[in-house]
Formats: sequence, C-alpha cells, structure tokens
Amino acid sequence: MFSHSLLTVYRSLTRRRLYAALNILGLAVGVAVFLVLALVVRFEASFERWIPHAAQIYAIRTNVMNTGWEPYTMGDLLEELRTDYPQVVGARVNMRPAVVRQGGTITAERVTEVDPTFFKVFDLPLIAGDRAALLQAPDEVVITRTEARKYFGDANPIGQRLTLDFNNAVRDYRVVGELKDTPPTTDLKFDLLVPLQVPTPEQNPRWRHWGALDTTTYLRLANPAGARALDAELDRFTDRHGRPGLSRPLHSLISLRLAPLLAMHLIVPPALAVVTALGVVGTLTLLLAAVNYVNLATAQAAMRAREVALRKVLGATRPGLIAQFMAESVAMAGLGTLVGVALCELALPQFNAAIGVALKLDYFRDPGLDGLILAVIVAVGLGAGLYPAFVLSRFQPAAVLASARSPGGGRAAGRLREALVILQFSIAIAFTISTAVIASQSQYIQRADLGFRRDGLIEVSSFPHPGLTQAQRARLLTAWRALPGIVSATQSDSTPGDPDAPVSSYRRPGAAGDGQLVHDVTIGPDFFKTFGARLLAGRLPDTRHGADFAPSAPSPAKPWTAPNVVLNARALSLLGFHNALDAIGKPLISGRRSFLVIGVVADLRFTSPREAVEPTLYWPTGGAIDGGAAAVRYDAADPKAVISQMGAVWRQIAPTEPFEARTVAGELESYYRADDQVGRMLTLAAVLAVLIGCVGLYGLASFNTARRVREIGIRKTLGASTRDILQLLISQFLRPVVIAALIAWPLAWLAMSNWLGSFDQRIGLSPLYFISATALTLLIALATVGGQAFSVARAEPALALRHE
Repeated sequence: MFSHSLLTVYRSLTRRRLYAALNILGLAVGVAVFLVLALVVRFEASFERWIPHAAQIYAIRTNVMNTGWEPYTMGDLLEELRTDYPQVVGARVNMRPAVVRQGGTITAERVTEVDPTFFKVFDLPLIAGDRAALLQAPDEVVITRTEARKYFGDANPIGQRLTLDFNNAVRDYRVVGELKDTPPTTDLKFDLLVPLQVPTPEQNPRWRHWGALDTTTYLRLANPAGARALDAELDRFTDRHGRPGLSRPLHSLISLRLAPLLAMHLIVPPALAVVTALGVVGTLTLLLAAVNYVNLATAQAAMRAREVALRKVLGATRPGLIAQFMAESVAMAGLGTLVGVALCELALPQFNAAIGVALKLDYFRDPGLDGLILAVIVAVGLGAGLYPAFVLSRFQPAAVLASARSPGGGRAAGRLREALVILQFSIAIAFTISTAVIASQSQYIQRADLGFRRDGLIEVSSFPHPGLTQAQRARLLTAWRALPGIVSATQSDSTPGDPDAPVSSYRRPGAAGDGQLVHDVTIGPDFFKTFGARLLAGRLPDTRHGADFAPSAPSPAKPWTAPNVVLNARALSLLGFHNALDAIGKPLISGRRSFLVIGVVADLRFTSPREAVEPTLYWPTGGAIDGGAAAVRYDAADPKAVISQMGAVWRQIAPTEPFEARTVAGELESYYRADDQVGRMLTLAAVLAVLIGCVGLYGLASFNTARRVREIGIRKTLGASTRDILQLLISQFLRPVVIAALIAWPLAWLAMSNWLGSFDQRIGLSPLYFISATALTLLIALATVGGQAFSVARAEPALALRHE
C-alpha cells in the first residue's frame, strides 16, 4: 500500500507540475518559518531550566506605589521574613562592580554577593568544591570554569587567591569552588560568587528601607501550594513589619509578590509579548501553508473523480480508497515538510547572526524536534487527505462516468475552498496591518521627544567605579570639558540606561498625609545643559546662585537646609501644583528637610517607552555623588574619536582603572530592539502570508478557469465582451479577499490596540493602516489572478467550445 501510494504521489507530481510546485513550495515555506520561530520560542522559554530543582525557586518582586514590578527587594527583607517564617529557606543576591587584580591584570567584573545559604537554594552544577561548606567564610570565592581559566590558566584554581577591589575596599579571597559555565539560556551570571557583607545602618541606611530596591531575594519552597500560601500572606507580613504611624497600610504603598524563577525571563515586558508574538506568527504561518496545501489538494482531488469511479468499477472498496488517499496526502506532506526542513537549515545561520543566538536542528539528540516535525507531517497530511478520502470515495461510479466533466464537489466543495481562501487572506491582511502599525510605532519611539537630546551625548559607565576617588572624578570632568569638540560634562546618579533612583516622600507645607513618593535624582553642575533638557518654567540651577548647589545632602545636624530643586512635569499634579508656573518658588517638605522649587523641566525619559516617566525631583549638589555615571555633550562628528580622546585623558588620571563609555543613542537602542525584532518578524510573516495566500489563490483561479472554459465560450457567443468576462472573473476571484478584509480589520484593531496600550509613548491607530494594507493586498491578489482571467476572457469562443 505504501509503495503504491508513493507511486501515485510521483505520478501526481509529474502530471500536474504546477499544482505540485505550488503545494510543495507553500508548505515548505510555512514549515521553515514555523520551525525557525519554534526554536526561538523554545529557546526563550527554556531559561533557567538548566538549574536543578529550578521549579522550587521563587524570586520576590516589589511594586512601589504601582510604578511597576521589579525583581528586587530591600536588603534586609529575608531577615524580616525569617522572624515570621523561620522555616523559609532563602538567599540574597547582590550584584556589585569590582576590580579584580590578579598579577599584572586589572579587570572590571560584576561580582555577585550571596548569603551562605545560597547553595541551599541554587543547586548549581559544581566541578570542584564541597557544596555544604562553600562560602561559609568571609574570604571565600566560587568561580566558573571560564573565570578560572582567565585568571589561572590551566592550573587548578582551588586554593588560589584573588584580590577584589570594592569601592577602594581591597579584599583578598581564596577560591574554594569551581562552577560549570552558565549556558546561554540564563539571566543569572554567577561568574564570581563571594559572601554577602551585610552593612550596618551607618554604612548603608537603605539596607533596611522598604522602598529601597537594592537586592534580589530568592526563596526555595517545596511545592506550589506552599508558594501560594506564602504569597497570600505577604500583604499582612508587610503591614506587620512596616513603619508605624502611616495613615494607610504599607502594602497599599509597597507590595511584595512571589514569582517562579522559571518565569522570570519572560515576566518583564516586552519579553513575554515578543515571544508570544513569535509563537503566533510561526503558528499562523504554518496554518496558512497548511490551509493553502489543503485548498490545492482538494481542488486536485476533484479532478480525480473519474479515477475514483474507475477504481470502484474495477473492485476498489471505499475503505481501501480512503486509506490510499490518506497515505498519498501524508506522503506529499512529508515531501513538502522535508523541503521546509532543508530551507530551515539554510536560513538558521543568517537568523542566528541577526538575533545573536546559536539555534540548530539536532535531529539525533532532540526528540522534541523530531516529534514536532512528525506532528506537522501527520496534521497537514491528514487535513489535506480528509476531502478526497471521505468525499470523493463515496461518489457513485455511474453518475461520475456519465457526466460531461469531472465533478468539482458541488457547492459544498466550492464553499469550502472559498472559506479556506478567506481564512488565508484574513490572516495575511491582519499581518499586513500589524506590520504597518508596528513599523510606524518603532519609527515614532525612535524619534519621539525624550525631554533631552539623545544625539551628541556620551555616557561614561565606568565613572562610578569604586577604584576612582572623588578627586579623580572631579579632575576627569574638568579635563573632559577642556577637550576640543566637547561642550559640557556632568555627573548624576541616574542616566539613560540606568533608570533606578531612590524614592522619597514629599509634600507641600500644610498638606495632610505622608506625602507622595517621588524619585530623587542627584545632579552635578551642567546636568541640564549637557542633556539639553527643555525648561518649562522658572530657571535652571546655576553656580552663580549659592543655594543651587549645596555642598552636601541635608543631615540631622542641619535639618532645615533649603537647597533649590527642579521638578519634572510628571511631579506637578502629584504634588498638588496646577501648572509649571504655580510650582515656582514653592517649598516642599520631606521628613525634616525642606526644598525650594526653582524650575520645572520637561519629562526626561531615561527608561523604555513602555514605562511611564516617574515623578522626579532633581537635587543639585556641588559635592560627591555616589553611583551613577558621567555624561558628556560633544559637537564633533565622530563619537569614536571623542571617546578615544576621553579614554586617553582617563588613562592619564586613572591609569589603574578600566574605561568604559558609549553613546547614549546606542544605549537607548536596547529599549527598541525587542520591538524591532517583532516588527521584522511580522514583516516577514506578512510577506509570506500574502505570498502563500496568492499561491493558493492562483491555484484556485487556475482550477476554476479550467472548469469554466466552456461556460465562458458560451457567454462570449451570446454577446459578452472581453471586458464583461474579465469583470465577472476578477470579481469572483477577489470576493474572498474583500470578505477576508472585513474579518481581519476587527481582529487587527483588537490586537494592535492591546499592543499599543503597553506603551507610554504611542501613535494613534489610524484607519489609514487598515485601508492601505487592504488595498495593497487587493492589488497583489489582482496581479495574481488578473493574467489568468485576461487570457481566458480574450480567448476565441470556438476554441473554448471545442475545449471539451
């Protein structure tokens, strides 16, 4: 039976080459796109699954004043939890910049500070070391295989010494464990693990401040039920341990929730939206290809009605015919899928280079992949074989053989084929509309007003490096300002690419309640000049005004120091001001400190366009600024040359510290990259969807025109003109496309409304996107069937009537 089916498939391929090529090409393209995107989705969904027992690990996320969920907590949260839930197994993880000094090598690293209980939470795969005894002493360090080779070559790293410099605090560590390198499917870069040094309140008052998000806290819970129970208790726990005297429960200001470690990679927008979009695009592209295959297969099956009748006359049974048609269809689907897999292999290297991953088709060690390919073959093959197997196999031989032409399956078959074309073009038009909207949104956010000039701006991310002294930082700023082509230089503790800022409660004098939470940004001289901020009212801080740049932050010894501050536009209504002018000259109170508003600037967006700009207070200071980075405004054409000059100055002033700088425009691109990838994927999907839909439309047009040659000849004999016939055919061919547009519009509107709703900065959903996408699709479809319709419409009636 199988060999006979293969022989039949071969005959079908050679007899009807056009239909065979359209079938195989459409299915192969759909399978290739589906496999590539399925690999991407599986890659993104597999993050942290390399960690044993990862399903038992949860991270605590914090939401301060409904500003969004962050995977961080205050530093002391774990100790607070243990007072109420002593059975909790947890560990804190804190990333810190450091300089590793090993021999003559000086390297900037991100060191991970962890609790001694870290390996009770994370069963990371070890190469060497006693898991139960690791990181119990304050001078121990655990490193990965790559780090070990970087610093010790091929020597055994266990027992070796590493010197780490944390903010001028130099510590000597002994290597006690070696970890396997982390795979690409992880966000946890545990390259250097050292014991967490819990600060005293004097060293870091933010460590026990509920609004400070400095640490990631992980818990290991035995089962999901225990996680749900603890999650339900977190609001009450927060209220019990919060600051007394608040006018409302603390959990209404600061919320805590558990998040599974396995969900962390996709839990932050737009990661989940991107992966979901890729999955939808891949699935719909495969569906389009399968529908196209089924459509053409049913059209071809109708041509085989006489063959079915003859087989029945010669003794074939209906079960035998059903089995034959199903086997033929599965074999044809297998051939199309095989070509699709080959196309996938050809496309993967370019795709990997484009998105920076290393995906591959591993047929021998990936049973999931083999199962997926087999499922595609079976699903498409059985779907395409249903019509000929169960419909044509019940035709009566006498009726079929007595007919002047092969039956097309009647109205039901015609409606089925038209419905499939409508489905194809509904998806194609929805893809096209979505592509236009996403492309427009991507262009808009890259040109949108950020409140500052992104071009001509350089961020020096190594400026807060712990090895630099405050005197060196001041000398660097002064030296950079003197370089040719540099307009200004400044320092702050919040810059593009580093949106985190401390939060404090502010209120106007006489206002009731605890005030409103506002982000604090400490800025140095020339901050607004360097960033090119737009002043809305008042004035900007100026060194000529003594109160503008206080030498240091207010302290309990000077509680009523009144430094001048600047607000952003978002803070106005929150703090009770009617407009920007209303805020000028008004005082604000935070605890025992008071401030005077001297200016209001437009919102400076240092975060993703999806996130709302937070209400912000800019506090100028002439003293030292902890953390943050430096920014330099330049007017030279070549940023690389400017960065090179700045690096030369850096090496003169701080020769022992690494220099890192990049343009702000390049840094901001990371915010747009994910949506750009979705846009490119949807563009590809839209092109393929329209192409596959047109392949199906072309095949059906060929089938229908071949069946209507005699009818058209009679119409022309009775007086119909070529124009009349052309209008008749084209209107019938394009009717499914018009119906598809009516279905696609509400679907695309709903999808794009939800997608645009995730942006704080967004375009309007204009009807032009819907009209232009539909018009483009109609033009392509018209070009697809117009040639066939014209050749049939202008044929001589005599030839048409002689056709049969």
